[in-house]
Amino acid sequence: MRSNFQHKPKLTGFPDIDEYLFSASTNYRIDNINYKYYIYLANADGNYVSLTTDAIELLNISDNVLDYTAFGSIVFRNDDDAIERTNIVNTLEKKENYFARQRKNSQTLISEFFFRNDCRDYLLVYIQPEIKNLTNDEEIKKLHPFTTLQYKFTVLTNEDMTVEDSDIKYKKLTLVDNVLELFREKNIDFSTANFIQDTTEVADLDDSERQIKTGSVIKELIRSGIREGSMGEDAYVKSESVDKVEDSFFSKDWDEGTTSIFYASPGEYNVLDDLDYILERHTSSQKPFDRCLLRKDRFNDKWSLISLQNYFNNAISQDESQSWGGLLHLETVLLGTQSSNYSNADAQVELKSRTPTIPVNNETLGDYSFVDKFKFHNMNGLDNQKDIVTTAVHSYQLNDKTFQIDLTNNNATKALQVYYETYVKGADSNQYPLFLANNKDQINSNIFLNAMRKNNINYKNVFSINDREPDQRLGVGRNAILTCAIFKNNALELDLKGITTRAAGRFLSFNRAKSLPEGKFDDKVFGTYFLVNVEHVFNKGSYANKVIGVKTYLYGDPFVKEAL
Repeated sequence: MRSNFQHKPKLTGFPDIDEYLFSASTNYRIDNINYKYYIYLANADGNYVSLTTDAIELLNISDNVLDYTAFGSIVFRNDDDAIERTNIVNTLEKKENYFARQRKNSQTLISEFFFRNDCRDYLLVYIQPEIKNLTNDEEIKKLHPFTTLQYKFTVLTNEDMTVEDSDIKYKKLTLVDNVLELFREKNIDFSTANFIQDTTEVADLDDSERQIKTGSVIKELIRSGIREGSMGEDAYVKSESVDKVEDSFFSKDWDEGTTSIFYASPGEYNVLDDLDYILERHTSSQKPFDRCLLRKDRFNDKWSLISLQNYFNNAISQDESQSWGGLLHLETVLLGTQSSNYSNADAQVELKSRTPTIPVNNETLGDYSFVDKFKFHNMNGLDNQKDIVTTAVHSYQLNDKTFQIDLTNNNATKALQVYYETYVKGADSNQYPLFLANNKDQINSNIFLNAMRKNNINYKNVFSINDREPDQRLGVGRNAILTCAIFKNNALELDLKGITTRAAGRFLSFNRAKSLPEGKFDDKVFGTYFLVNVEHVFNKGSYANKVIGVKTYLYGDPFVKEAL
């Protein structure tokens, strides 16, 4: 490729963290679990403030599968504006010890923390639970990526909050991942023509010869967004090889896609706009050529690009006798209490029709996996009618003055057939269904088309000027239908005792701990859910998760009649 990017770049404006700051972390005990816990405010000037657990009222970190990175907010005590004042440091040391102030490479207390308010104030978060019953340090280290909450946030907003009739004052900060903020700020001079393998002068090539795979485009955009400098210039570290650079940014889980595109970034686009545009046109490299999710790992900062099909194929593992949690399955949550008339043996005999057996690869984690209530959000009928419809994709090519209209591949009936084969029954439907082990005929789609949509009386048109390739039109047509069918589907909302291993992009099964009269409601509600959003909420001495998952199937035939 014609890229001059050969060495590992730095994060623009992000301060280095010295060993002292890491060693100064505190132990925090929640629900009889010890956590290694540090939260630092920092800025581009090299000043740091450690927020103690006593100071923090609320820390909320949200992980959504449709967002590239995490975001959140923090509320902490700031009586008398102590964090920014010079004359009460000693008082705070004696009274509350809310803040411990350091300057980079020094343990000396400084007089104040100055908020720049230019998106160069940062919040560093590191929360790691103590792992018991393991004595091997190497085994513990292997678990850290899955158990550790580690984030580098940019402070977007800075807000004072007061308590009526009280001297108590709080400060609230809203947070976004540092890299995502860089993407939002940077307008770069980007063109796929700069990355082609051909040695011919770019000016002598036509548009089709300036194309590269959309997966490669996304990689180059991420590299450009992270590079140091306003225009994405390289910051060289001479000792780094090209292979190490590749490893430092990207996971091995990367789908290059089946689509090639010639793309030059419009002048008003930032890196985030560029990524959104390319991802909408990116189709996975294997059938059914569906949408891929771009995600940044919270622990190692590596980016992955994985198809939705790949996610769903790793929900459940099964053979002719049983099903159990797959690689992406976290746990089984049970409705009831631990005192309910329940045992693992009962679950394997009575409940296996809807969820994996317990406890093979998935876990039921005591109090952490029991709930006594839940919220079920039915799919919005209006979303169904507006979004899951035949979508005619139109494009016009200025160079040869031709129109393309793709209706067949983007037909609603055909799209829902792909939905059923990919996210409900599974591609290997002749052997085992995607979610259930016993009877493949008992798993059904939970989305239904009425006659108006089947006959294309209800449809919509989408126009795109640059979508020459049929696969690109598939991305803005049929794949848009599939995306709505998954993420606007029936959803389950649970409030659980907090566990750091829970994350968006994983699967969770929901069942009941005791026998109740069964019916269609059970078929709709209980089963395996794809986690769309996971919140980690630290509220003084408590830790909770709010999880929202979507379910793509029904167990049993719903006997729904076709309507006009």
